[in-house]
Amino acid sequence: MKSTIRAIAATLALAALVLPCQDASAESWPTFRGNAQRTGVIAPPAQLAGTVTGQLVWQRSVPSAIQSSPAVSGGRIFFGCNDGNLYAVRESDGGLLWRFSTDNWVTSSPAVADGLVVFGSFDSKVYAVDAATGALKWQFTTHNMVASSPAVADGRAYIGSLDGNVYCVDMKTGWQKWSYKAGREVYGSPSVDGGTVYIGNHDGKMMAIDAATGKLKWRAIVGGPVVTAPAIADGYLYFGSWDGKLYCADIKNQAVIWRHDSGGSIESSPLVANGRVYFGNIKGRMTALDAKSGRVAWQAETGQTIASSPSIRGNRIFFGNNANEIYSLDASSGAEQWKIATSGFVTTAPAVTPAAVYVTGMDGILRSIK
Repeated sequence: MKSTIRAIAATLALAALVLPCQDASAESWPTFRGNAQRTGVIAPPAQLAGTVTGQLVWQRSVPSAIQSSPAVSGGRIFFGCNDGNLYAVRESDGGLLWRFSTDNWVTSSPAVADGLVVFGSFDSKVYAVDAATGALKWQFTTHNMVASSPAVADGRAYIGSLDGNVYCVDMKTGWQKWSYKAGREVYGSPSVDGGTVYIGNHDGKMMAIDAATGKLKWRAIVGGPVVTAPAIADGYLYFGSWDGKLYCADIKNQAVIWRHDSGGSIESSPLVANGRVYFGNIKGRMTALDAKSGRVAWQAETGQTIASSPSIRGNRIFFGNNANEIYSLDASSGAEQWKIATSGFVTTAPAVTPAAVYVTGMDGILRSIK
């Protein structure tokens, strides 16, 4: 997930006191985790050249904390901020292009498709704005805050709300196609593949919903809230829970086939690449598992909570932690390649392109790293 639910809870407490249709070109990362399947992998890998060495190229500061993971498309980077704005900056130098204001924090990570940027806000609305200008195209109102990041497929946007519903909205008009009552708050972000929407809720349910009709196909019930975005790869569904376990479900047979107990709550959405699943937990451990068997390939300790969802470029994975650090590890061995100190928690998922790795943080800074 792009941000810790504990961080969201803290900002909510402060508020009480204060009051597949994606742009999927090789040079873009148009949505949370890079694609609608939420695998955390840039495609095609053959477009990548060179190694990211940890050099800070530029940084862009905004007035408040950032819990929204960046999206990259058309030479622009989009991200939300706790000041209530969605920002668009130039990919080349971080220069401000435009910003769009909402009435509350934007922790939802934007999705870019069909010339629009779609995202949710804690003001209970889902917005679609023009990617080039930031002009409002439509807005859709839910009954509670929206922390979920939209997934876009086949001309529709799918998103959850803290009102306990999952919504399907037409991308052109913003009209609701259907809603599914999940029963409890939906903090996590949906994944979409093969005509099915997969999304978890705060009651420990992972649901498979028909993308066209909004009807429940099947569900898995686990021992704690599911606030991460599930990843879909090779017919399997991978997701973590606050019960500390990473689950693998066989989609065809609609059944969990293995689980790994990480020893700490999981708020990091899994990365699936090269036959492995990578994820972090609140104990500060990054784990790599064999994707088929769930056996541990390696584990790396960072010393502080990892809520950041890892992304991969070549044979390097990238993520942040709550010790104010950005890491690069060798995907094969878990060996540290480099780390960068920041001035705030990094709970978001890095956006990875052939040009650079882009990381946002609670210090209100977007960083471009090469």
